Amino acid sequence: MFEKRTDLALEVHELHGKDSGITVWEEKIEDVAVTYADVSEGEGVRLSGKPSGRYITFSVGRFYKKGRAAIASVAEIIANEMKRLFPKNCKNFLVVGLGNEAITPDSVGPSAVKKLLVTRHIEYMDKLLFEGAGFGGLCAVSPSVLGQTGIESMDIISGVVQKVNPECVILIDSLASRRLSRLATTVQLSNTGISPGSGVANHRAEISKETLGVPVVSIGIPTVVDAATLAYDLLEEALGEEAEALSQAIDKVLSTEKRSMFVTPKESDVIAENAARLIATAINMAVHGMTDSEINEFLS
Repeated sequence: MFEKRTDLALEVHELHGKDSGITVWEEKIEDVAVTYADVSEGEGVRLSGKPSGRYITFSVGRFYKKGRAAIASVAEIIANEMKRLFPKNCKNFLVVGLGNEAITPDSVGPSAVKKLLVTRHIEYMDKLLFEGAGFGGLCAVSPSVLGQTGIESMDIISGVVQKVNPECVILIDSLASRRLSRLATTVQLSNTGISPGSGVANHRAEISKETLGVPVVSIGIPTVVDAATLAYDLLEEALGEEAEALSQAIDKVLSTEKRSMFVTPKESDVIAENAARLIATAINMAVHGMTDSEINEFLS
């Protein structure tokens, strides 16, 4: 059977419905449609193939074509939901930007790290400034990818966690979707950790509370869609149920080489830059409890 690749829990539910093991409900927050998806332990994990926990999907539209004020408005909505996933009274965070900065669709994580208001060092260098400004404790790292470092991201992150002792780890990553309409128009937030590269069939070691020993919150934006999945979905859109009969044909025609192809929008450079800005702004707001303008006073 043809397998549709996706990192989004919402899309797993769409594909399998009641058999997905995922409970879904929706809310509207201002102009943003927010979908909550819960994967239960045991049966939910078995049916969905996703780690148990909560996944929150924000339908934010083509935010990358809007101005900074509009991006900050969406970031505030995401930040409010993010804070609910943090451990109670959490004050010290490690943010990890996953991905390869040399590949535009995969550069969201490393780019976002550069836009964060990092403050852990200020607490030691100037405690009065740290407390007076009301900063949260935030440090960040971008471990690059195995092909460039020869080291698993998980190994780098676990070493940093042991050294800096954060109360929560926030992971940023580029994701894969099964639909063109969701590329660069949705944000997924979860408290389940992440398996880097899983959406593009490049599975790496899991990064989660179980492997790190501290709570993990992950956030990402779909920037690519698997070419085979795209082909099937376009046929399904045009032919409806008849497309199911074509799934075996698609599976047969696509060689291993063709199956490894992924599609990204032509504006991928603009998307990656603004996706990084959106995620970094949301994290800054959630950790420091400041507005976008207040944060920019310290970053400028």
